[in-house]
Amino acid sequence: MHALQLTSTLPAFSFDIFKDWPVSAVVSTRKGGVSRPPWNSLNFSLARGDSREAVSANLQLFLQANGYSRNGVVIAGQIRSDCITRVTTGHRGQRLAGVDGLITDQSNLPLLTLYADCVPIVIYDCKQHVLGVCHAGWQGTTHRITAKLVKELARDFGTQASHCLCALGPSIGPDSYEIGPKVIARVRASQSKPEKLLRPSYRPEHAFLDLWEANRGQLVEAGIPANNIEVSGLDTAQHTDLFFSHRAEKGKCGLFGMLCWLEDQRK
Repeated sequence: MHALQLTSTLPAFSFDIFKDWPVSAVVSTRKGGVSRPPWNSLNFSLARGDSREAVSANLQLFLQANGYSRNGVVIAGQIRSDCITRVTTGHRGQRLAGVDGLITDQSNLPLLTLYADCVPIVIYDCKQHVLGVCHAGWQGTTHRITAKLVKELARDFGTQASHCLCALGPSIGPDSYEIGPKVIARVRASQSKPEKLLRPSYRPEHAFLDLWEANRGQLVEAGIPANNIEVSGLDTAQHTDLFFSHRAEKGKCGLFGMLCWLEDQRK
C-alpha cells in the first residue's frame, strides 16, 4: 500500500497492485473528521453511538475528497454474512441491508464497505473490467465469503480467476487476533489448511488466527495467482493511531471505510 493525502487534513491509503489499471480502491484512516472521542475523528458508523450529524459530515468529507457525493455511493449494510449483491447505477445512494459483498460492472459507481478489524477484500477482473468487494471478519471468513466473491464474479460476468488482481486492506493481524474454542472449531471445519492459520496462545484452548492468510488462501484456491494478490500487512490493532480497532479499543471506536470504483476505460 502507499499513503495518499486526499486533502490537507484527510490521509488515506491505496493499493500498489492497482496503480496501472482503471480501478481505484481507497482506504480511509480515522483522521481528518469531525467526530469526538471515542469515535475520533473520521467515523462512518451510526451504530456505535456517534451523532448522525457527525457521521454525515465525515462521509461527505471522504466522498468529496474522492470526487463523489453521498447520493452517488452504494454502501454495504454489513451483518457478517456471506451475502453478495450485484449493484448497478439504480442502487446509487442506497445502503443495502444484510449485504457483506458487492459486485459491479458499472464505471464510476463507488462501493463503500466499513471496518474496524475485519479484512477489506477487493477483486478486479482486468479482462472484463468488473469489480468485487467484501467484508471478512472471522464469520465472513468461515462462511468463505472471499471464495464466494470469486464465484459470483464468474457467474455474473464470466470472470476467470487467472485474470484477477486482488488486495487485502488494513485489518487485525495474526499477532493480535486471539480467538476461543468455538471460533477455532469453525476455522477448522471451514478452511482447507487450518493448521497454517492457527498459532497457539498462552491461554488454554485459545489461539491466534491469521485472517490475512485465510482469505489470501481462499483466493489462491479459487485460482487467482499468488503474485496477483497484495496483502497490506497493516495491523489495525497495532495502529490505532491510524485505524479503528474493535478488539484493541474494546468496542469503543468507530469504523473506517474502503471506497472502490471502476474508472471509465474510454478516458
